[in-house]
Amino acid sequence: MNDAKWEQWGAAAGLIFVVLVVVGALIGGAPPSPDDSVRKVAQYYEDHTNAIKIGAFLTGLAGVAFLWFLGSVWSKLRSSDDTRRLATIATGGAVIGLIFAFIAFAVNATVAVAIDSTGATASVNPKFLYLLSGVIGGMGNFGVAVFVAAVGIAALRTGIFPAPLGWASLVIALGWIVAGLIVVTDAAAIFAIGFIVFLVWLVWVLIVSFFLYRPPEPAAPAPPPATASTP
Repeated sequence: MNDAKWEQWGAAAGLIFVVLVVVGALIGGAPPSPDDSVRKVAQYYEDHTNAIKIGAFLTGLAGVAFLWFLGSVWSKLRSSDDTRRLATIATGGAVIGLIFAFIAFAVNATVAVAIDSTGATASVNPKFLYLLSGVIGGMGNFGVAVFVAAVGIAALRTGIFPAPLGWASLVIALGWIVAGLIVVTDAAAIFAIGFIVFLVWLVWVLIVSFFLYRPPEPAAPAPPPATASTP
């Protein structure tokens, strides 16, 4: 199987990643804001215990698909000598973001598992663990920002992706950094910004997947060699 076909498989993985993440997020219902009361956060976990656990499992599967997608992005960036370093930077940022996301969802799912086994939120501190999962996920925002920015710079430097996608990537990367403020505040506005940036980023993943899946333009045939004219 040639590299182009592998990139197409990675593009399909990007689509699978988005679908699994969206389903995993929707199944758990609207999460509380970090500045909500302890009682409201606890009620959220009590009302959505099974959905949160299923959502965490689907997110784990989404992470597997994301790694396949990331492999194709890495291969695409490595195809140009000018973006080899950016390929490494992008991959490192994405892996860091994924690791922090896994930890954040694991902490969140711990609350649901504890409630399911004891039948009461008294066995855990749901507000503390909810904020902890948010802070851990917020730290991962910076890794995702590096990933998106590196892809955007590569697009602008070499045209490996369309220039508008490159500029949009830089804006999205900035949005991820702003959303990273969730590590120092529980303001509902920052929480909302992070959610919006996340949705825009999912669209970005789909767009990148489209360009990865699209077969490369066939090379123009070389002109026939000129023949010397006879006198």
